[in-house]
Amino acid sequence: MNQQNAPSESDKTSPAERAHADESARIEQLELKMMDLELSLQQLNDVVLQQYRDIEKLRQHNTDLERKLDSMNEPGPSPSAKDEVPPHY
Repeated sequence: MNQQNAPSESDKTSPAERAHADESARIEQLELKMMDLELSLQQLNDVVLQQYRDIEKLRQHNTDLERKLDSMNEPGPSPSAKDEVPPHY
């Protein structure tokens, strides 16, 4: 029997079987892409959450500094004559 006349492996499968194999391959590719996107989404979510925490810390630090600055700018009691240091000669 001649090798050229022998049916190849792809000739043995029906069009329906080939379509099913193609569909299965496409579904598998989509599932892999979906898994990759889910991982990327989780990583981005982690970054956003960390940035949120950092921003909250910075806001609190800023508030603390504003309070400290405000307390420094408040007029205090004026020094009495007893509190003044005599001039040095």
